Amino acid sequence: MKIVMGKFSSEPFHALSKKEVSLLLKIVPQEWSKQVSSVVLSSKIFKKTKLVKPVEYTNTTQQLSIYSRGMVCEDIARLVLLELASVSGELMETRSEKASDVNTVIKPYMDKFLKARF
Repeated sequence: MKIVMGKFSSEPFHALSKKEVSLLLKIVPQEWSKQVSSVVLSSKIFKKTKLVKPVEYTNTTQQLSIYSRGMVCEDIARLVLLELASVSGELMETRSEKASDVNTVIKPYMDKFLKARF
């Protein structure tokens, strides 16, 4: 899988590094990541875009775009996990349920990520 980092010359920096994105993709079930062929850590600042969310998957290109500059690492990691679970269909049943149920789906992977990071 290809991970591309957008280049920029000023703060704010990316919340996640290439290594951390790679770690997230390794700790989730293969079904979650198999539809992603590339990941782009965009150089754009999310707050300055008209995007709805800072992590978006494009089905036609199989690209996961992450707009994490100036954001908190744990928040973006959580959104990446949610997007991967959503792409895999893992959240189909859970979406209609409570947010706490959605968090239960990604919690083991978030815990692994945080443990490996520190």
